[in-house]
Amino acid sequence: MTLSSLPSFPRLSRALVARLALACALAFPLAGRAAEERQHELEERTSTELQKLTPLTDAKNWDGALALIQGLKAKVGADSYDMAILTDIEAKIYLQKSDYAKAIGPWEAALRLSDARNYFNKNTTQEIVYFLSQIYYQEATTTKDKAAQRQAFDKAIGYLDRWMKNTDKPDRDQSRQEAQLFYANVLYNLAVLDPDHVNQDLLKRAETEAEKGLRMAPKPRDTLYLILLAIAQQQNDYVRLAELLELLVEQTPAKKDYWSQLGGVYLTLAGQEKDERKAREYNIRAIIAIERAQALGYMKTPKENYTLVGIYFNVGQFGRATEILHSGLRDGSIENDIKNWELLAYSYQQVDRPFQAIDALKEGSAKFPESGQLDYQAAQIYYSLNKPEESYKALERATQKGHLDKPGSVNGFKAYVAWELGKLEEALDAINKALASPDAKNDTQLPTLKQAIEEKLREREHAVNGATASL
Repeated sequence: MTLSSLPSFPRLSRALVARLALACALAFPLAGRAAEERQHELEERTSTELQKLTPLTDAKNWDGALALIQGLKAKVGADSYDMAILTDIEAKIYLQKSDYAKAIGPWEAALRLSDARNYFNKNTTQEIVYFLSQIYYQEATTTKDKAAQRQAFDKAIGYLDRWMKNTDKPDRDQSRQEAQLFYANVLYNLAVLDPDHVNQDLLKRAETEAEKGLRMAPKPRDTLYLILLAIAQQQNDYVRLAELLELLVEQTPAKKDYWSQLGGVYLTLAGQEKDERKAREYNIRAIIAIERAQALGYMKTPKENYTLVGIYFNVGQFGRATEILHSGLRDGSIENDIKNWELLAYSYQQVDRPFQAIDALKEGSAKFPESGQLDYQAAQIYYSLNKPEESYKALERATQKGHLDKPGSVNGFKAYVAWELGKLEEALDAINKALASPDAKNDTQLPTLKQAIEEKLREREHAVNGATASL
């Protein structure tokens, strides 16, 4: 549940450009278009030759169609209506060939002619403008050249600005809503083109346009929220991120990624907060987010369950943390790891239940028969309860199994307990092993303990010898 887990920003695909191209279905401007634009007419020769286009397009012979159009362009005036129509058709053929970049030149030429002489009606002009913005955006997202990217994004925004200024589509129109989403998308991508120098002005424009899009429909597209999420992340505005994600989980609770992102944002806020009361509040919100998600069947991985345990620890709810951790270790919903069993024992100790801590360590030890680490932890608790005999038995099990994190420390502790119980030979054996372990080489108390053990052994030997002599 980290910020990096937030979804990457959506980009338009080539497939979408192709679908948009098919939507216009090569609307070749023959009789129907001429009827729309009565003030302009194709020359008779051009109109007759264009009749040869239909068989070529029906057969998907795009190269043949291009050859026909390019041949006709050589025979008409450079600024004529015929040239405008032919270049428009040429661009659409390139789209059908999936040569999107090659459609730019003829379409911009057609648009320049129409702007100068009013050749196309408003709908046709708007369609060309919108397609050009789409293609320039597509080029910007497929090149790695930063200068070319910036230029293509600028072009896309320029055409979108023009389309927005001239559109008469109402807000409720789906294509108008799509355009608003696209506009915010392009602005955002240009704003973050250089991650080290994010353009805050463009970012603000993208935010404004995305918020306009939210007001256009009763149930806006999730992508608009994703744009706002991306903007808030760029601004390090985690409070805004949380607000947006709360809206998303309310509107689309089945999207499990939103839940993990929401929990992650609350944890980030808790980690950043210096006010202890406020940090606790954010941690509690993280808990609620995770448990709401779990009620829907999400966020139940061992890692996420362990995170929940950790948050309960953070807010001092050791009882609940212990409950989740123990049941999780038993049923596999939390990773069966030695460290987790140690944490469980620590949890029980925090709620003053030392014997349950020992039972948990025994339970965990049974799952790791080749490691003495949990037995060592149990020995420490036994000793704190003034039960040195039980402590020594646990230490015996620990040293017999081995695979200890710090064998020197374990043997040093065993030596001390054995010395206290009068098990001097066992104590001496343990202290020698402790002193031979690299992890205990800096322990200044071990040599002193060894001297004390050896002194006790000498005293006992003298006493035995004295008693024998007196006999």
